[in-house]
Amino acid sequence: MRKTFMKRKKSSVICVVVGVILILLLQILTIRAESLGLGAFNGVFMACQFAICLILVRVDRVHGMTIVSVLLIANITIIVYTIAMRRTISPLPGLCNSIIYLISLTLLERQFSAREKEAVTDFLTKLLNRRGMYKLLAKKVQEKQPFYVILFEITNFKFVRDTYGHSFGDGILVEVANRMKMVVGNQGKIARMAGDEFVVVTEGDCNPEEMADRIIAKVSEKISVTYGNSAVECYLNASAGIASYPDNTKDSNTLIKCADIAMYQATKEKRKVCFFDKDVEAYLNRQVEVEKLIIDSLVNDYFYLVYQPQYDMGKKRIRGYEALLRLQLPDGTMVSPGEFIPVAERDDLILRIDDYVLRRALREFKPIVERKQEIVVSVNVSAKNFSAFDFVERVESFVREEAFPPQHLELEITEYCFINGTDVAVSNIEKLRDMGISVALDDFGTGYTSLSSLVKLPINLLKIDKSLIDDVEENEKNRDFVRAVVSMGHLMGCEVLAEGVENEKQLEVLEKHDCDYVQGFIWSKPVEYKEILMQ
Repeated sequence: MRKTFMKRKKSSVICVVVGVILILLLQILTIRAESLGLGAFNGVFMACQFAICLILVRVDRVHGMTIVSVLLIANITIIVYTIAMRRTISPLPGLCNSIIYLISLTLLERQFSAREKEAVTDFLTKLLNRRGMYKLLAKKVQEKQPFYVILFEITNFKFVRDTYGHSFGDGILVEVANRMKMVVGNQGKIARMAGDEFVVVTEGDCNPEEMADRIIAKVSEKISVTYGNSAVECYLNASAGIASYPDNTKDSNTLIKCADIAMYQATKEKRKVCFFDKDVEAYLNRQVEVEKLIIDSLVNDYFYLVYQPQYDMGKKRIRGYEALLRLQLPDGTMVSPGEFIPVAERDDLILRIDDYVLRRALREFKPIVERKQEIVVSVNVSAKNFSAFDFVERVESFVREEAFPPQHLELEITEYCFINGTDVAVSNIEKLRDMGISVALDDFGTGYTSLSSLVKLPINLLKIDKSLIDDVEENEKNRDFVRAVVSMGHLMGCEVLAEGVENEKQLEVLEKHDCDYVQGFIWSKPVEYKEILMQ
């Protein structure tokens, strides 16, 4: 970007120099036209001067207008002097033309200036817009003086706007801009990049972290906005990322990216302000790479399923299998679910993954459940998918397309499915159960749902999270908690399964407290689909 800026500047300088030389030549021709026998061409010479003046103003508005004004004023002065000294009005048309040219060019320059300002100004907040900010950064980089870029995000603005409406949302953004201007003053320039993102480019000797803290504190104060006859009050939250020139990068485009990376880290760590760090950049680049791997894997079928057996506690008989997703690239590299699932969950990719796993598990287990009538296959469902308006309909269509008996399917959900309200979750569970599909509550003990809400859930199976099983043989509190969970599950009318069981002592505790089922390495690791077919 800097190279492009320098090339444009060099080109404009050349144009201005050439233009000035041509104007001076035309001025000489105009003055000496009579003596050279070219008087009839005076109008042409003047028109050419005006055209060149217009081009100069268009190429370089500031310098071009300055040069043109000086030349035209000088021309007007010479003509007036000639009229006064020779006591003749023959140069009067040239004088009128020069005055008209000067007025016309001044008006055009003001129009160009207004349009240029409008092109770099955000229409809502009257701050610089994205284009204006990048022009400012290019100029700052050219000056080669150290400065900071601070990128702010109003983290809860979307929620506030969706709650109160776009009109109030616009009013809130205007108030945020005004508060930022109050804090920044003459210590920097502010821009609204897009939506709820703002950028401050510091000027002079300024502590960027202190400025960011003061801006966030000011923005976080109560905001009152009136629109029409209505008024709303709200509180905003903000995070900021800071990048430094030239320490982090000498490229103006990359500066914004660095600040964005730092802001993402601040949001992720629930901090107010974060400086750019190379390690964070490497982490985010890996996230982008993993996201691409997920998309490629869905297209090229690099995913596959393994199945974790679930056993009846008393008879050590297979109850069913939990489908677990794995990713192996063509070169044999394995990508851990602990890496690709969080990436998928930040986007709608998790919806595509859920659909893939469900379809494949139904297809693979159809011949198995036809032979073993007591077997169930469990498939995990993300909270985002479970909350989708068409979730139950999609499950029903998959079951129908694969001709899979619904009584052999169990969907595992987590407590996070109830964050947006229990009513929707209960309704979806009831619809699934009406279809004959079982529902299990997975990872119990790691969420935040109240017990009063949980006991109302019409689930079939309660799964105790592995974290509560790990030291159950030694930790008395964990033992008491497991006993309480098993009792509560039975009171709810559902069965209880313990995850991650790895040794005999854990098994003894669970058996003593009447746990119904277990899964874990004690009896079996996850097995390949081919192995299940041969059983």
